[in-house]
Amino acid sequence: MNKTTEISVIIPFYNASDFIDETIQSVLNQTFQNWEIILVNDGSTDNSADISKKYLSERIFLYEQKNMGVSMARNVGLKKAKGKYVVFLDADDILSNSFLEKRYDFLETNPQYGFCCSNIIMFKDHQDNIIWNHKGIFDNISFNVLNYTESYESVPSNYMFRKEVIIKNKLFFNPLLSSTADRFFLLELCYFSKGGFIENAPLWYRYHTKSMSSLLSEALIYDNELFYKLIDMNKLYQKKFKKQYSFHKYYILGTSFIKLNKLKGLHYLFIGSFKHPILFIKRFFIIMLR
Repeated sequence: MNKTTEISVIIPFYNASDFIDETIQSVLNQTFQNWEIILVNDGSTDNSADISKKYLSERIFLYEQKNMGVSMARNVGLKKAKGKYVVFLDADDILSNSFLEKRYDFLETNPQYGFCCSNIIMFKDHQDNIIWNHKGIFDNISFNVLNYTESYESVPSNYMFRKEVIIKNKLFFNPLLSSTADRFFLLELCYFSKGGFIENAPLWYRYHTKSMSSLLSEALIYDNELFYKLIDMNKLYQKKFKKQYSFHKYYILGTSFIKLNKLKGLHYLFIGSFKHPILFIKRFFIIMLR
């Protein structure tokens, strides 16, 4: 093993016994081998920790914490990371074999970039069952993230970050947020650095009944509401797109709360209709035609 570690792969997990084996194996199978794995157990009650322990070695480490959420677990991993670059890999996702090598080569030869990504392939149950194949968001991040541009995704596992940029600008995952913490982190990061895109090194993003992407719970909707409040407080939107951002914010919150039978949803939709009437009418007719 080299004296210096080039890449730290941080894997936070909570009750991930069904998937964590395959996730760790995908790191072991990388064409680039100068890495460390930092596993952070976020208070799991299943046998995820036992599965992880069988992999422990001089470059695979396990840290334990009480259940404090994925943001705190990622932050613990970041503090422990020795690598020049970091990847925050969710415990149910899978890296393609050249994932680390291609991102590492890109950042090594392009010092002007602070992070990079490739395509994301969402799959269900097994990798032959592909749901979609989208590009990761790397450019014009504020607009694409806040306006939910179609065919672009901000899945956190897809990125490799230059750790120096994160540390220098005192960035971390906001512990007040859960499902939206990665998007908020990316929005903050893009103010200090730009991202690049590389071909043919996808992340395999698993869709399953327990995944955040498959759930619309009350907790997730309130998390989204807090996400927008923090964006407004920190002005993490582009001024020239403020109208579009405001509309999408109120529209998404409105439709989400309506699904929970909350009157607050109508309030948000009412405000959204005034923020950008044309977009509101377009969305209304799309819904009516479904």
